[in-house]
Amino acid sequence: MKSLKILGLCLFLSSIVLGKEVKIIAYNWGYEPKEVILKKDEPVKLTLISREGEHGLGSKDLKFNLQATPEKSESVDIIPTKVGEFTGKCTVPCGAGHKKMDFKIIVE
Repeated sequence: MKSLKILGLCLFLSSIVLGKEVKIIAYNWGYEPKEVILKKDEPVKLTLISREGEHGLGSKDLKFNLQATPEKSESVDIIPTKVGEFTGKCTVPCGAGHKKMDFKIIVE
C-alpha cells in the first residue's frame, strides 16, 4: 500500500516536472477544446483560461473546480482514477448561455 502511494506521488510530481498540461479556453458560452481525453492514473495539469468574462469549469466526479477571468487563469493538478466519460460544467453564472456550457472529459 505504501509503495502505491509513493508511486502515485512520483507520477503526480512527474506531471509537474514534465509539464503535461491541458489548456482549456472558456468563452461566452463554450469551451475550446470541447472535450479532452485523459489516461487513467496519469497526472495532468488542467488550466482554465477565460477569453471573455468570468467563467468556471468543475467536475464533481473528478473533484475539481476552476474559475478564470481574462486577467487570471487557474490550474489544478489531477490524477483521474476512474475510466469513463465525465461532464464538466461552468460553475460561475455567466449569462444567457451559462447552462449550455458543458465540457466532456474522457478517461481511458
